Amino acid sequence: MSVDERRVELHYRKGEVIAKQGSFVTHILFLKKGLTKIYREIDKDNNLILNFYPSGKLMGLSSLYMNSILQFSIAAVEDSVICAMDIHIFEKFVRQNGQFAASIIHAINQHFSHRTEKLVSLTQKQMNGRLAEAFLFFADQLYNSDSFHLSLTRKDIAEFTGMSVMSVVRGIKDFKENGILEDNNGDITILKRELLEKISQTG
Repeated sequence: MSVDERRVELHYRKGEVIAKQGSFVTHILFLKKGLTKIYREIDKDNNLILNFYPSGKLMGLSSLYMNSILQFSIAAVEDSVICAMDIHIFEKFVRQNGQFAASIIHAINQHFSHRTEKLVSLTQKQMNGRLAEAFLFFADQLYNSDSFHLSLTRKDIAEFTGMSVMSVVRGIKDFKENGILEDNNGDITILKRELLEKISQTG
């Protein structure tokens, strides 16, 4: 039986939970359209966002051959379309297809590289450095442009950078006042990329 024969297409509205931390892992998820966030639930009021995924990304790869319990939650940041593939059929296909297996290994390596960089950022950088790094990530990894409409809330940004919402608001205000970026009701334009990169590196 092929992967296509054991997949279903699901539609989620902005804000809906796609997968819940602590539930059994039954599927690998492919984001066909939209934007999602993967986050660790700390308590009822606080989360740590581990990553955001734009369309075209596989989610849940860290559970392959290892965890039967999901270690994080996934939610839709924008209206999203998900293809859910049976994890056992997916694992079997990986074992049987060397080229596909290589692409999965590459994706998992990228996943852990991002986690390592995020750990360094959260533990070693000041708040402005973390915020600058986040906006560069949004531009380069999510929107592929220095001008984009940011779908994330200030709370999303706070949970991604390990900052308070108020610190995020103040940081964005500082960036705007120093001409580093524009923010017109979520329409973001990075005006001084080199300076933003410097703040990210030295923060």
